[in-house]
Amino acid sequence: MRTMAWFKSFLLIALALLSLPTATARAQIVPPIQVEIAPPPPREERRSIAPSPNHTWIEGHWAWRGGRHAWMPGHWAMAPGAGYVWEQARWVNQGGHWSFYEGHWRMNVAPAPTVVYEPAPPVAQPMVIESEPPPPIAEVRPVSPFGGAVWIPGYWEWHGHHHVWVGGHWSAPRAGFAWEPHRWVRDPGGHWRMEEGHWRRR
Repeated sequence: MRTMAWFKSFLLIALALLSLPTATARAQIVPPIQVEIAPPPPREERRSIAPSPNHTWIEGHWAWRGGRHAWMPGHWAMAPGAGYVWEQARWVNQGGHWSFYEGHWRMNVAPAPTVVYEPAPPVAQPMVIESEPPPPIAEVRPVSPFGGAVWIPGYWEWHGHHHVWVGGHWSAPRAGFAWEPHRWVRDPGGHWRMEEGHWRRR
């Protein structure tokens, strides 16, 4: 009986440890898009000089847009915050079907239960563009890293030539506030305006 009780305790501890986030755990799991048509061979690109040491090179790749393959050229981009790394988009052949996984930013370390996510200060002039953002990616949330964690949903961000998906992540709660997600709003003239995500007082 003592052996059985010890085994049950060991099993419960092992399962708990497996459920904990790690420094290398993905910040999100993005359901892939499955198609029957293989992507064309990657195009050769010449990497330009980095605008600053804080920029990350996003490799060009074939994406699935509007029911067809579309080439997304490589470019330099800034991470949405400290501790983020870029997860490159990729195609995977699974049993004759092609699955496309969107590129996205992910946190390289698990968030601390005391660190509240603070977005960049709002710009004086809101971003207005003509290109309609793609439909939001349905993200599967990872296990909450701690009690009371707040989910910051992912969103499409405009990077000068095309939209790039910024992955969702967990944050410590901000007392007395609720998170208002990023969103794109279409104005009467047909242009799209980004409304930055922010903490809203309850």
